[in-house]
Amino acid sequence: MPTTFFEWTKKLGQQHFSMGSGSTLCGMPMLGNNYARHYYDEDKVPCEDCQQRMAIITDGETHD
Repeated sequence: MPTTFFEWTKKLGQQHFSMGSGSTLCGMPMLGNNYARHYYDEDKVPCEDCQQRMAIITDGETHD
């Protein structure tokens, strides 16, 4: 079963991802409101650390 990631977008469009643990993959606390539904994808700025961690997690799933 593939891992589920949850998008967490900050007020200024900084896009992070979580696995539902209360903090993002990069360690950023999930405080305040989630603006994921309020920004178009092209207006979001993906967090490089979250992107790298997602790649590591999903790459590990494809090689099992």
